[in-house]
Amino acid sequence: MSVFNPIGSIKTFLSQLDATDAQQLRRVTLAYIALHAVFWFFIAMVSHTAPHKDSIEELFWLQHFDWGYPKFGPIGTWWVHLFVVVFGRAVWVTYLAGVVNVALMLIVVWRIALLIATPARALMAVVLTSLVIYHNVNGLQVSSNLMQLFPTALFLWAVLLAVRNQNWWRWALLGIAGAICLLTKYAVGIWFAVMGIWILLDSRMHNRRAMMGISIAMIAGALAMIPHIEWLIREDAPTLRYMQRQVGGQVNHLAEVFKFLGSQLGKLAPLLIALVVIQLQFKRDGAPAQSWKGSANTTTEERYVSFTAYGPMLVTCVLGAIWIDLNANWATAYFVVLGLWALRYVPRVDTSLALRRVVGVGLFLNILIAVSVGLYYGLVVDLTGRVARANYPAKQQGALLDEVWDAKTRGPLKVVIGETWVAGVTSVMSKDQPLVVPYGLYHQGPAVSPALIKKCGALIVIDAAEESRPLNDGMKSFLAQATKTGSINMYWNRFRDKNPIEIKWAIIEPESKGACR
Repeated sequence: MSVFNPIGSIKTFLSQLDATDAQQLRRVTLAYIALHAVFWFFIAMVSHTAPHKDSIEELFWLQHFDWGYPKFGPIGTWWVHLFVVVFGRAVWVTYLAGVVNVALMLIVVWRIALLIATPARALMAVVLTSLVIYHNVNGLQVSSNLMQLFPTALFLWAVLLAVRNQNWWRWALLGIAGAICLLTKYAVGIWFAVMGIWILLDSRMHNRRAMMGISIAMIAGALAMIPHIEWLIREDAPTLRYMQRQVGGQVNHLAEVFKFLGSQLGKLAPLLIALVVIQLQFKRDGAPAQSWKGSANTTTEERYVSFTAYGPMLVTCVLGAIWIDLNANWATAYFVVLGLWALRYVPRVDTSLALRRVVGVGLFLNILIAVSVGLYYGLVVDLTGRVARANYPAKQQGALLDEVWDAKTRGPLKVVIGETWVAGVTSVMSKDQPLVVPYGLYHQGPAVSPALIKKCGALIVIDAAEESRPLNDGMKSFLAQATKTGSINMYWNRFRDKNPIEIKWAIIEPESKGACR
């Protein structure tokens, strides 16, 4: 009986790659994207006990449908809701929604690459793009930042197609794609500025028909934004006020700009390592050395590639130096098509050989990073006594608080009140899946009414480690209505009694037992 040899199978697969076979390259590209999604989803399932904080937030924002939410537009929440409707409300659903978001982004990257490069180099662009940390490790999250990936890719695809084809309906689609990006996060304004400059500089746009196309795009985008604008007016623009708090008004010192750049280099490290390894492989074979600027004319849209590679970072750093406070996660969607730029550093000596090496190095690094992440969050953090969201005892917290609530047979738990993480985890992990009133603020949980709490009661949860922070008036009001208090105790470690957690609880009793079903 022959023994399966995965390394030998990969070598055989790589040796059979044909840079001239478009159908084979299509199948391999789609298979690579699917493998990327499935493998990262598997790693999260076996190593994580809880998702990212922002993912928990999305799971309770979707308790009501609207055209906006307290921090951001609706697209991210709608996306998660789609998966919850199909698969149910569970933490693993956030991992699935995250990897599918990245997979769709990579498919669009591939379609863009096919417009400006050969099928072989389009596959290379996909592989290289997948190595950016935002597109693998961070891709397990469904935060508003990560939810920008697929919409941003659609926008960049729509821009290129509109400029190339000049059809009115393509301009309309561009406007709609831009609106989708805005409805995900307003930070896409950076991309609007960068690609707007590219459009104005492109010679294909220097005619009346093209200018009419821009007008069509703006009108289509504005029409698509009307429901959100109505929501902003109705709700007193919470997303704009949140953005104002995030942006700030202080000037960042140059040191902060360099810190921001350093954090992005870390996110790009696997891609840069891949390029160095590939260069060394070709150098070993005697291929001519490349300039640090890379090869020229590696695609048919060099200016487009340059703008997408450098533009967002350049604009953000300038703004950070003169006006706004920089956050590292602002650059989450800046490297969506960076694989196209990276093609400049893949030697064009032998396309088939380059293809095999890019795919081989890409597979190796992807698997290495994924296994390392799985081991770290699934084993190392607990053995070393560290804490991370990924090893938080979410299931235990839900079970213990269910016991507290069920002790007096009050009926199902319908409402939980508290800070985003503690209340959100309780809501998702409780068997009753209660609604959440974040921070005791009704306007952040409009699905909950005072009448519902009066009828069904509520569970208030507070992390004892956060008690030093003053409570807002909403939390104080709810606590004043509570008639029973206590606490549960757990350990933030899967293997030993280390890193104790105390969650304090208070109960607002329902108006009568069994009143709420």
